[in-house]
Amino acid sequence: MKNLIKNFYSNNFIYKGKEKLSKLTILFIFFLNVFIFITLGLGIDFQIKVLNNPKVTFPSSCRTIINTNKVDDFNNYFYSSKNYSNKYQNIKNEEMDKRCNTLLYTKLKNVKTEHKIKDLREKQKKINSELNKVSNELTYLRENYNTVLFEKMSFQESSKSIIKDDISSNNIKAKYNLYLKQKEKLKKQKEDISKQFKNSKSVKELVLFVKDNKNQIKEDYKNLNKSYDIKRELITLLFLLPLLLISFYLMKKYLKNEKYTLYIMFKNITVVIFIPTLISFLALIYILMPKIFIEKVLKFFYELEVPFVVYYLVIAILVLIFGYLIVKIQKRYRENNKKLENNSISKIESFNKNICNKCFNKVDYNVMNFCPNCQNELKTKCSKCQKETIKGLSFCMYCSESIKS
Repeated sequence: MKNLIKNFYSNNFIYKGKEKLSKLTILFIFFLNVFIFITLGLGIDFQIKVLNNPKVTFPSSCRTIINTNKVDDFNNYFYSSKNYSNKYQNIKNEEMDKRCNTLLYTKLKNVKTEHKIKDLREKQKKINSELNKVSNELTYLRENYNTVLFEKMSFQESSKSIIKDDISSNNIKAKYNLYLKQKEKLKKQKEDISKQFKNSKSVKELVLFVKDNKNQIKEDYKNLNKSYDIKRELITLLFLLPLLLISFYLMKKYLKNEKYTLYIMFKNITVVIFIPTLISFLALIYILMPKIFIEKVLKFFYELEVPFVVYYLVIAILVLIFGYLIVKIQKRYRENNKKLENNSISKIESFNKNICNKCFNKVDYNVMNFCPNCQNELKTKCSKCQKETIKGLSFCMYCSESIKS
């Protein structure tokens, strides 16, 4: 399998010609890649729009109510949110699940009609403010009780007391009990508001409806989400695969015809199309793959008494993956350098820069026959004039005879 992939890559993605691209050509190919990648994204989004999104069928407002533990608490956000009525929202409502439609536009609406949520929250806010004040007073009395007793024992005059509100040993207990009664009264008022809301007909109907449909809506949303993900990836693959095959065919064609520039252009296009195709293919496999095995593996590591083993395993996997990639990249780099050593273009560049084409150290082609660093032969004898000329160049520097001949 490995050799098959290697041969496929070597036969289709490696061009052994000697032509080099100009910097401007490379720049335009780069911009072409960027534009194609953006266009692919727009095309995929356009194709996916034909699907019915689960978030439209089960909108966030519906899912929020379903996932809320205390539906009968008027402090929940969904009691104050507004249901927008416009052209686009009406279209979305037609695609909405009937249970969500009933929940939002019948049950929840009835609650908002029967109760003025804003007024209830204002009342609760005032009560909470009063409760906070009373609690602060009780805390103050508890913290200063010992001070009051100490002042009494020392026969200190009340006018010189450091305690505020004329609190003394005679009235501190009475004031404390009074604040306790106020606190209980405020708590009861708060509970009465909450009970009145919870026991109302509309709220009871809402709670009952949520209880009856909660599990089924969750299950339906989960199944619809999975179905949507599968359809989305299939549509993406159907959109990308023809483009991938066409670009690969053209790349192969220009490779055979030795049209280097067009080959490089379509090679880049093929890679650009291949990336989202591969991602979509892997995403589809992940969606279809049974999750039971993964869950068992995760559960096994979670239940380990030595959880640091998980981190060791992750580090080991990362080292293996990146180590393999680093070795392969370096091996390919060495192979490419060896190929360039015998390439006439690289030899001409080395001659122009006065560097050895093998080790890239500085040399003088006029006086040196060999590189002093790597023993690379710099000159060769011309078969016609028998003089030493530059090795790797096409013609003799003295008689212009072809060195190859």
